This record gives sequence, structure tokens and C-alpha cells, in this order.
Amino acid sequence: MCMNINTDKKVSELDRHLVEFVQLLRTVGLKISPSEISDAMAGISLIGLADRDKFEAALQGTLVKNIQNIPVFKEAFRAYFAPLEQKEAWQEEAAVKTSQWNQKIEDTYQELLFQDQELDISEEQRAVYASLPEKDKQRLRDFLEKSSNGTRSGVPVDHTYQPMVERVLRGSLEYWRKKLNEEDPILPPGSSDGVLSEVERALQQQNTEVLSRDLKKISPEEWPEVIRLIRRLSQRLASQVTRRYRADRRRGGLDMRSTLRNNLRYGGVLIHRSYRSRRRGRLRIVLLCDISGSMLKYSEFIWQFVYGLSTVVSGIKTFAFGEALIPLTGKFRKGQTFEAMLREALSVSGKEWGGGTNLAKALETLQKNHPDTFNKQTLLIIVSDGQTLEGDKAAALLGEINKHVRHVLWLNTLPKSRWSETPYVKGFLPFCQMYECYTLSHLTQILNKQL
Repeated sequence: MCMNINTDKKVSELDRHLVEFVQLLRTVGLKISPSEISDAMAGISLIGLADRDKFEAALQGTLVKNIQNIPVFKEAFRAYFAPLEQKEAWQEEAAVKTSQWNQKIEDTYQELLFQDQELDISEEQRAVYASLPEKDKQRLRDFLEKSSNGTRSGVPVDHTYQPMVERVLRGSLEYWRKKLNEEDPILPPGSSDGVLSEVERALQQQNTEVLSRDLKKISPEEWPEVIRLIRRLSQRLASQVTRRYRADRRRGGLDMRSTLRNNLRYGGVLIHRSYRSRRRGRLRIVLLCDISGSMLKYSEFIWQFVYGLSTVVSGIKTFAFGEALIPLTGKFRKGQTFEAMLREALSVSGKEWGGGTNLAKALETLQKNHPDTFNKQTLLIIVSDGQTLEGDKAAALLGEINKHVRHVLWLNTLPKSRWSETPYVKGFLPFCQMYECYTLSHLTQILNKQL
């Protein structure tokens, strides 16, 4: 009887840990159904708890449905089933960080005031202020103090000027948000739960490592996770581009009639200004990818990234080139890789894989067979290491195309220190803006500046 009671307690304790572990997995993004939890419990009952590796394999086999979630599972397993002393240390560290962050946010309510009145700014904007170096915080406080004590035509300002001060402060904090971190929103430093905070830290470190790694060194096993990261980065960049387009609409000329009408309630003081919309065509992207043996992997990853921006550009036209130009626009099917799409296009066109690289022939064919490709709304992106046949001719053609597009952006997959090894790079430079681009970090930063 005693044995049965102990067994029941053991099973009950195991159930609790399994449920907690599943909750952790769900928190970091895995979708797990009750039936999968039941399968996990059945698997554990068969293999037992003595062998940690077998125990982990049983949980992974029953709870993970997608290969791209395996790295997330492994980090969660490592953290949740860590020694108690380690988990307690993580909990203390998370509690300290959370307390420090909360105090920083609380301080913003005392420091960001206009004539002792709380300002109407968002929590995200307060987080930006809390993340600033002290000298930059002081500049914003000095601005608020001068605004509070200022005068207009010799008369001290009053609370009616607060909306204008808030607008200026929001604009400054938005500038700092972009400057502090172009890729990620500024967030509190992890969860207050120690184990979850450790998992978040480890996953962020993984992403950072992948962002800075040469794309050609990413193994096939890592591709699903890297593609997922690329899609997230491109969606985030697309969101930033959308906000910029909205802001650009305010950069036309001042609409005086609308401005005066909207500010009658302020006695004619021009607090809110209205602008005419500037007419400017929406950006179009033409992507031209080198598919020589050394370039194919780079082209695939960069194509995945650029394709993710399709929601904010009026159309992305994609072409590949080796010995000849290969149109790829409209040939992508869901679930298909860049290489599969390319092989299909080659089989239809009758062209063969391999051979030399001839950018001149590709540009010439573009001009001849696709005359509507280039206009003043076009951003031409060339992905190549610059090693090509007929380099002088290619440079001359690029110079001609540059006159008819908004911009030519060249993503060179060689480090800048090696450009001198490629004889024709120097000839291309006057007609494009060339960047070294062999990591996701390079790509994200370049497109963030250009779009």
C-alpha cells in the first residue's frame, strides 16, 4: 500500500513538471495540444527517468512538430531541468533586472513634466527615455524645464502649450528609438520568471550569432530556423517602411489655409500644422541575383529577405543571371525554395546550370526585353561578388541604367578588404552604392538605410 502511495505521488509530481514545462514551451512559441501531452506522458512511462538523453528525446519526439522549433525546445529543456541552485540564481538575477527596470520607468513620471504636469507619452516612449544615456536624458529634461519657464511675447507660457511640447518630445524620442536599436523594439530586460528569462536570453544570443555569421557557413540543418528569422526581420523592416511612408506624406509644402483653420481654437497660435502631400511614386524593387556556384546560397537568403518586403512595395521583380538572364518574377510557389524555383525556370528556358557569369549580357537583356523594368521609382538591387565576364561593358551598361532609376544598390558578398582582388569592382563603384553584405546583420542594416 505504501508503495502505491509513493508511486502515485511520483506520478503526480511528474505530471506537474510536465505541465509546467509544456507551459514554458507554449510561452516561447510552440503549439502543443492536450493529446501531445498525453503522448509525452506515455513515452516517459515507457523509457523511464534514469537516462536524461532518452528522457529529452521522448519529450522532443512527442511535443515538437516542426524541425525549426527544435532549438527552442532544447533551450527550454536545458533551462527548466537545470539544477535547483542554477534556477534560483536565474530567478534572483531576473528579479533584480525587473526591479531596476520598473524603477527607471517610474522615474520617467517624475522627470518628464511640463509645469509639474504629467506628459501624455506612451509606455514605449518612456522605455526609450529610460534606455538613454544620462547626458541625453538631461538634454530632454533641460528642454522641458526651459519650455515650462519660457515666455511668448513677454507673457509666460501656460498649460495650453503642453500639446506642442509633447509633440516635440515624442518626435525626439522616436528619433532615439531608431538610433538606439534599428532592429528590435526597446523592451524590458526579459521576463521576471528566472527560467523564462534564461530561455529568452539564450534564444536572443542564438539570433545574434546567426545575424553575424557568414551566410555560406550556415548548415542545411539550420536553414529552417534562419529562414524563420529572415521572415521576422523582413516583416519588422516592412512595418518600419510603412511608418516612414506615412511620415513622408507630411513633408510637402505647408498648407496655410488648413493650418489656420485647425488652430482657431488656440487663438491663432500655430500649434498644429497641416502639410500638402508630396506626390511620390511607391518604391519598386528589381532584384538581380548572381547564381554562380559561390553565390547561390547568398542569393537565396537575400531573395527570401527582399521577398518578405512585398507588402510595402508596389512589386518585386526578380531575375537571376549566370551566362544569361533568367526571369523569376511570378514563378515562386508557396513552400518552394529559391533553388527549386531556379531549376524549374532553367528547365523551361532551356538554359543550363553552371558556366561563366556575365553581368553585361544580363543587363543588356534586361534593357532589351524588359523595357518597363526601370523608372525613377525603381531600386535596382544587384547581388554579386563582382566577378564577371565583360566587366568593362557591364560597368558602361550599369552607368546607363543608373540614369533611369532611383538608385542602384550593389550587395557585394566579399568583405570590403577583398574588393581589390576583383578587377572590375572599381569600374562599378561610380554607378552604384556598394556595400559588403555576407551576413544577415549587414543585409538588415543596409536595407533599413535604403528603404
